[in-house]
Amino acid sequence: MGLDWRGASRIATVLILALAVAGCHGGSPRTVPTGAHGTVATTSPATQACPDQPPGARVLTLTTNDNLTLSAVEIGGGARGVLLAPEAGTRGECGWMAYAGRLAAKGLHVLLFDMPCQGTSTCPKSAADDGQPGFGEEGIVAVDTALNELHSAGARTIVMVGASAGASTALAAEAGTAASSAPGVAAVVALSADELGPLPSEASTIHVPVFMAVADGDEYVSTADERKLFDALAAPPSLRTLEVRPVGAGHGWDLLADDGFTSEVTDFITAHLAADYTVWGAGAKTIVLSNQSDEDQASWQAYADHLVGEGYKVVMWDYTDQDPVTNLGAIVADLRAHGSGPVLLVGASQGAKTSLVAAAGIKPPVAAVVTLSAEATLNPGIDVSSYVRRLTCPVLLLTAAQDGYGSADAAKTFQADLPNLARTLTYGGSDHGTQLLNGSNGATVIADIDVFLKAHWAH
Repeated sequence: MGLDWRGASRIATVLILALAVAGCHGGSPRTVPTGAHGTVATTSPATQACPDQPPGARVLTLTTNDNLTLSAVEIGGGARGVLLAPEAGTRGECGWMAYAGRLAAKGLHVLLFDMPCQGTSTCPKSAADDGQPGFGEEGIVAVDTALNELHSAGARTIVMVGASAGASTALAAEAGTAASSAPGVAAVVALSADELGPLPSEASTIHVPVFMAVADGDEYVSTADERKLFDALAAPPSLRTLEVRPVGAGHGWDLLADDGFTSEVTDFITAHLAADYTVWGAGAKTIVLSNQSDEDQASWQAYADHLVGEGYKVVMWDYTDQDPVTNLGAIVADLRAHGSGPVLLVGASQGAKTSLVAAAGIKPPVAAVVTLSAEATLNPGIDVSSYVRRLTCPVLLLTAAQDGYGSADAAKTFQADLPNLARTLTYGGSDHGTQLLNGSNGATVIADIDVFLKAHWAH
């Protein structure tokens, strides 16, 4: 299953800026598909959202699923995306423009937008006269909508960056990803997150890497409050950073006035967009997690935290239009080309079958394979058993006894295919795929995998 662009309905009106290129003049509008839910993007003559907008930027109007319209600007293109959530105030998306241009110059696909009630974005009828109308719940919906737009426009991996109220809104959106319409992100940068509200109590659901920064003596948020938020994050210590900048360094995006700090933030962003997969941790041994067909890489986050805590480097990825076996093989090759040590594959359901089939063709062999509920056939019509018989590495086959998709029977076949290298563990119940990690047998399953990992790495 490919990435699931659930939820927020989006209509993007794309206004292409005038370029010094033939054919970029006015004329009859044309429509091109955007790819999600059958919606279309309409191109029109050039317009300007911000005075310092770089050539080639595209002005968009996004529509949320509660029919608010949001002004947005897209710069650059490609699979590596950055979403910039603005501070409160009149500058809105334009406050990010200089940094957005710097990111786009590095080949990144950048989307910046105005929150509800900012710029030309519309305001909800319920917007209060006090506080920060357009942030809060409306802001979370806006972030989800912008994430969906960036994914639909081709970004496969995204880092979310927010300043001030936009930082706390970005973190709140990530905290609610499991229940929201938006796909997850690879990492979050939060510059002077303020207006925190209940966020510290909700941060325990944020598993992705987070880079936080605040100036000592910031008049809008204290370092103590930032530390409380930072300490509440679920991400392991190795995946989160809180940098306290000197007194007077500024608030929100003004922190980027320091070139050295800006380079540090940019390095964090690019490190988490380095490839078409997400890397957590920095261990010498790498585990690649392949998800089941009805989930994306976010389904692995809690387990990935555990593996990072055990000292492993963890790689997660999402299915694309490419054959998943080919894609997984390419990920392993890329990891090895960049100096990763031994690689082990772990997969759930479709990811389990993909791991078994891919392992048969990866040279040199991976260290081992762990499968959660691998079935007998990988679509379209690939007999997994015929590949299992070719494996030369240890395999751990995990299944529930009453699995409703046939993995218990398939495990018996795979065990017979590989009697000297495979081990099958069967658990009570009917949990399938990642449910084995999270269900009533979860603690036992995780402990069994830990024992296998420590016993079967190549030396």
